[in-house]
Amino acid sequence: MFNYSSRSAAIALCLSGVLLSHCSPADPSMPNAASAEPAAVDCSAAASITPICGFLNPEDLAVIPGGEFLLVSEMGAFMSDQPNTLSMLDIAVGARTPLAIGWSEPAERWGDPECAAPDAEKFSPHGIDLITRRDGRHQLLVVNHGDEQIEFFELLADGASSRVDWMGCAKPGMDAFMNDVSGLADGGFFVTHMWNKSTPFDTVVTQLTAGEKIGWVWEWQRDSGFTKLEGSDEMMPNGIAVSADNSELFINVYMANKTIKVDRASGAVLGEVSVRSPDNVVIDADGFLWIASHLNDPVNERCEDGHAGPCLLEFQIVKANSADMSSEVALHHKGQPMGYATVALPHAGRLYLGSASGDRVAWVEVD
Repeated sequence: MFNYSSRSAAIALCLSGVLLSHCSPADPSMPNAASAEPAAVDCSAAASITPICGFLNPEDLAVIPGGEFLLVSEMGAFMSDQPNTLSMLDIAVGARTPLAIGWSEPAERWGDPECAAPDAEKFSPHGIDLITRRDGRHQLLVVNHGDEQIEFFELLADGASSRVDWMGCAKPGMDAFMNDVSGLADGGFFVTHMWNKSTPFDTVVTQLTAGEKIGWVWEWQRDSGFTKLEGSDEMMPNGIAVSADNSELFINVYMANKTIKVDRASGAVLGEVSVRSPDNVVIDADGFLWIASHLNDPVNERCEDGHAGPCLLEFQIVKANSADMSSEVALHHKGQPMGYATVALPHAGRLYLGSASGDRVAWVEVD
């Protein structure tokens, strides 16, 4: 974990990659920070990384059954609740493909039967998770900042004609500000809560720089609703994944620079990996964790909202063994054609990278 003075830590948090461009440059207590070098809108491969352009902030990714397409969550600017959409990546063509979203009231509701349907015009996706239910249907969970609730969709996988239909929702209320979600085989899910959404941002800065654990993890079940995971209070929980047997959780704690392994039943921490500013975490079929980690200088480097091309902030992808939490750096990169990776998804010999800031998904070959 990096040690800053209290004032420097406040600056660091204010300008860190995950909180892009949300500090006032008019604040006389903070020096003017240089933005990251603007990137040319160039979609050429470089450094063994192949970009696929045409997206807007493709923050999270999932493999659509069949393996020929990826599902992409294109989020609005962080903390803005701006509407955006879901889309697909056609792997063979190497291009963005629209994804049809049906918002009609379903005959059968998933989620909380009392949850109000969202305003489709305000749909603002963030973290996603795609699982196959016990009945064989494909369930997509989406953190929606437009209504600050979890949306349930059914994915009808059909290549380029794939679509998702809204099936229900679950709304935590309680001043939630969520980030990522992970589904359970029993129909429930876990979701990370970063901090209380109504808290003024300067207060959040003060709390986190003082080391206050103002975020946590919720479990949702149809019968019991949202309950706080015992012992999950942390400094900005971010990405989350669940083991194949649903007994363990893997939680990225962004401001504490670590990924922790947690026993679902007790909430006990079973192990951890030291990872600088970890964003999303993906667990693969072999039980390995793929953790997107931000390495940019939080004081002097940032990418403004709405910039053209990619954000080229330095990042790494850490691969960890979920059994013993040993780890290695699988990819370390700075510069063209891709930066500020927020997710790393292994699929068919490639590692696909998404970003919460920029116009592209990218891939690199992996063993």
